[in-house]
Amino acid sequence: MGLENTREKKLLYHLTQLDNMISIIENGLMSRKEVESLGIRYRDVADKEIISRREVLGLDKYIPFHFHPYSAFDVAVKKSHPDDKFVYITIKREFAKWAEFKVLIKHPLSLEECNLYEYSEGIARMDWDTLEKTGVDDQYSKNVKMAEVLCDRTIPASLIQCVYVADEWTKEYVEQLFWDKGIKEQPPYVSVMETFF
Repeated sequence: MGLENTREKKLLYHLTQLDNMISIIENGLMSRKEVESLGIRYRDVADKEIISRREVLGLDKYIPFHFHPYSAFDVAVKKSHPDDKFVYITIKREFAKWAEFKVLIKHPLSLEECNLYEYSEGIARMDWDTLEKTGVDDQYSKNVKMAEVLCDRTIPASLIQCVYVADEWTKEYVEQLFWDKGIKEQPPYVSVMETFF
């Protein structure tokens, strides 16, 4: 599974540290701003400079999702925290459309103006050919590959489509967290996808 046919895929991806799953299943997936305003403890692996810039742009009130699990951000986080365990929380794109998520067609820090598009317009404006192209690392391509879909409300754990994990131990651990919360029907699914990590 790579970048090919990304425009046709069904899911959106949010990378988080495994330790955060306890809070996410208990409270829902929230924006950084909401988590901090409620005093919820969490493991933060994002670059401080990027966080500051996102705050200036007003993006800290949104939960960011990517169209694929291979963004430069994801690669950098996993590389700089080799001893940490990560998971990908996914939701259906159809849900994002229905819930009127916003779309940034390039990495937000690459834009002079941070234009948030309504979901359908953003999808139509995406440069899918560049996003799906492999073996290119020019700045424009990198920025397109880091396009985001943004949610400004809490997503209850029961609305998660799938949690992708690196191994069987993590799968069983996350499944138990859902079970302990009383979330026993699927979805959410928990699936091992070692190639993502």
